[in-house]
Amino acid sequence: MESRPSFRIVNQFIPDYSSSVFTQYESQRTGMRVVTIDQKGPRVQGHFVLATEIHDDSGAPHTLEHLCFMGSRNYQDKGILYKLSARLYSEINAWTTVDHTAYTLESAGWEAFAQLLPV
Repeated sequence: MESRPSFRIVNQFIPDYSSSVFTQYESQRTGMRVVTIDQKGPRVQGHFVLATEIHDDSGAPHTLEHLCFMGSRNYQDKGILYKLSARLYSEINAWTTVDHTAYTLESAGWEAFAQLLPV
């Protein structure tokens, strides 16, 4: 039996500078927090930021950043993200800093975003 992630709403508000609804969720299993912004428009953007601070010069977070673009068990083609994003008029990017690694995904519509997200 497959378990489904369970998130609870932590906070929800509309800021003074926007008409968009901001919602913060927290995973009841892992404590991971997710923020969504319900904004009108054709573009869908995802920004995924992970704490990856290490206390040596091994370069492990930067190596992991690149490995994430090399496919997976279910998507074994090493360039699958680049090929799919080009076909779906989408953009992918990533960067690593001292304390975090960020991955971005932007597409023209939810359908393209939903196809790239599982990869």
